[in-house]
Amino acid sequence: MKYDLILASISRILIVVGISMIIPLLWSFFYGDGSAKAILYSIFTIIAVALSLFYFFPLKIRQITYIEGYLIVTISWLAISLFGTLPYLFSGVMNFTDAFFETVSGFTTTGASILSDIESLPKGILMWRALTQWLGGMGVIVLFVALVSQFGVGANKIFAAEAPGTVVEKVTPRISDTARSFWSIYMIFTVLQIISLYLAGMNFFDSMAHTFTTIATGGFSTKNTSIGYFMDNTAIQIVITLFMFLGGTNFALFYYLYKEKSFKVFWRNEEFKLYFKVVLVATSIILLSLYLGNPEKHGILPVTALFQVVSITTTTGFATVDYDAWPNLARNIMFLLLFVGGSLGSTAGGIKMARFLILLKATGAEIKRFLHPRLVTGIKINKIPITEKVISNTFVFFFVYLGIVSISTLILSFADYDLETSLTAVLACIGVIGPGLANVGPAANFSDFPIWSKYFLSLLMLIGRLEFFTILVLFYSTPLNKKN
Repeated sequence: MKYDLILASISRILIVVGISMIIPLLWSFFYGDGSAKAILYSIFTIIAVALSLFYFFPLKIRQITYIEGYLIVTISWLAISLFGTLPYLFSGVMNFTDAFFETVSGFTTTGASILSDIESLPKGILMWRALTQWLGGMGVIVLFVALVSQFGVGANKIFAAEAPGTVVEKVTPRISDTARSFWSIYMIFTVLQIISLYLAGMNFFDSMAHTFTTIATGGFSTKNTSIGYFMDNTAIQIVITLFMFLGGTNFALFYYLYKEKSFKVFWRNEEFKLYFKVVLVATSIILLSLYLGNPEKHGILPVTALFQVVSITTTTGFATVDYDAWPNLARNIMFLLLFVGGSLGSTAGGIKMARFLILLKATGAEIKRFLHPRLVTGIKINKIPITEKVISNTFVFFFVYLGIVSISTLILSFADYDLETSLTAVLACIGVIGPGLANVGPAANFSDFPIWSKYFLSLLMLIGRLEFFTILVLFYSTPLNKKN
């Protein structure tokens, strides 16, 4: 095991995090909110630790194993989560447990919060809170791979362990170029959304903060009522809905759009078509449920229903209304969406559309084989044959996902919460969504949860963000290490 290489990698990632804190520092100076000293202390501490590691463990061009790639990613996420608490701690706005929960929730783009009065926080701290989601959205480690080419053939092992989605298309011959392409698209969307929100009537600070948490499908807001604060501005809701949807789309498709100059790249992609249909059907059912119920009571416009469906499907977690108070049919649809997630290769979390596509097609193929034993069947996605190994891995993923959700729900029940609260809290954290239902609904938060449960839910966020296998593989790494 090349521990020096692992520490060298972490030092570079911490430097990226430390430098990024300059953005909230500038906002703190601009508003004079008193948080500048805390952010400066945080920058100096992180850079000092990073430079020390940089000095003692220089990064050398070396081959790395998959286990080392997984270890770099896992330890890096723990490191940035720990050091990311510093602005909260130095400013005194929260204790370590809450700061760790909020930071993990930020970097993993979960959006679950312990804050009851968000607007009372200094602007610099609010911007750091939003920035953690932007960094975590495309993945700070993917950014590191994009910037550092010394890994060579080892870069794909880090990228595979870190990149959003378990099957990220390699759109260029070199993994580092693919990472740069994805981050370039991410940056373009970021600039476009900031401009769009500003033109729609949001001030520049809120435009930047909400852009950071929208394109990352994170869900942190600078307002106590989330996007409900802007309920009277339909243009803002439309802009955020659009960019949440884009954030939940496979970024490889945008690269192909740039290359082919044709929107057919989307309609040729079966996962995107399923993604689009799920949003359309869920929105239609919810609208029907609300209008058949009491439309005057709920006052729901189509744009509001679409906003909430896209928000949960893409695992963003923004809210404009308390959908926990909707009629049961609409509420149940929102519950089912907690399981879904966006596309592979997107910033969204959850199980992902492609896995459901494989599950549906594989199940259909098995039914055909049962009815016609001599029939030779296989499944294809986008005209590409899907191997038995991929199908097997997909079924294993579902089994592991449901197993972890079931066990975690039981564990969280020890905090004396009802089944709905425990289950949706687990789904909201492991699916990196943020809000659930009942005591963790869009109008509530996680502030009253016991200390141990906040650490447990933080672990679920990390497991969900790294999609289980990155962390689970490490538990079986000892025999592999001996071979390597």
